Amino acid sequence: MTVRQFLDAFPQLAMEVLAGKGGLSKFISSPRIQKPGLALAGVPEFVHSERIQILGSTEISYLSRQDPKARRKALKHIFEKEVSCFLLTKNLTPLPELLELGEETQTPILLTREASSITIVTVTDGLAAALAPCLTVHGVLVDVYGVGLLLIGQGSIGKSETALDLVIRGHRLVSDDLVEIHRRGDVLTGEAPELLKHHMELRGLGIINVKELFGVVATRDRKDVELVVELEHWREDGVYDRLGLDEQTIRILGAPVPYLLMPVAPGRVIAILLEVAVRNLLLKRKGIHTARTFAERLQQAMGGRPGDE
Repeated sequence: MTVRQFLDAFPQLAMEVLAGKGGLSKFISSPRIQKPGLALAGVPEFVHSERIQILGSTEISYLSRQDPKARRKALKHIFEKEVSCFLLTKNLTPLPELLELGEETQTPILLTREASSITIVTVTDGLAAALAPCLTVHGVLVDVYGVGLLLIGQGSIGKSETALDLVIRGHRLVSDDLVEIHRRGDVLTGEAPELLKHHMELRGLGIINVKELFGVVATRDRKDVELVVELEHWREDGVYDRLGLDEQTIRILGAPVPYLLMPVAPGRVIAILLEVAVRNLLLKRKGIHTARTFAERLQQAMGGRPGDE
């Protein structure tokens, strides 16, 4: 993200450019911002390039007590680190040396009326989302009982129709056809591309607007991806889990997500099976593993038979 894009992405901060407009193409590569108090005191080694430097009341007060030569020297050490920009908070009056160095190095000097605490939270959260690794997946994301369920599988397998069944049963559509997945830490969050939001494609019907047809409660803008189910046509030679003991995961952007392979065949009501899969996942989170408990009981029963070794 460039500084120019940063300005456009945070209209709530109402930032203005005081100096260094020629550097608006500088890159911001990290969601982590810095308050350069230690650097101003003469230890600039820990200043990172391509990060935003926040200057609040503490930093400006400290610099104001220095003579102009000392101020310029302290600030110059930071500018030499190729930082993305400086952001002054609380409509603080910028020091002349700061503006001069901003123009000399073409490093943007920005100003916002918001306090440092609000600015730091807003910028950190916003940049974490904007700079998070992203992947576009062909599938359908539905919120089922509060769990983000991602349906994948070959085309024409019935993913959209299954999602529609789930919506009719009271669940919420997040995205149909294409799902944009962002990773923040170990959390994967999915949403629809802006153009496709709240829409669904159904063969024979065309494009429908789920929000308009079923109401605002039938959709949501984003949801964490917590379970992946792959639909495939039933194969006689297919190997399918019959006991529920084979727990698998799939990696998306390097993060593991529980994974199920579900065969599709006449007579199998997939929407209901998916509801059961989500309920089962919720039970496992509470430490209740039905398949494992049943297997243990079965083993005990077999071990207790006369003549069994």
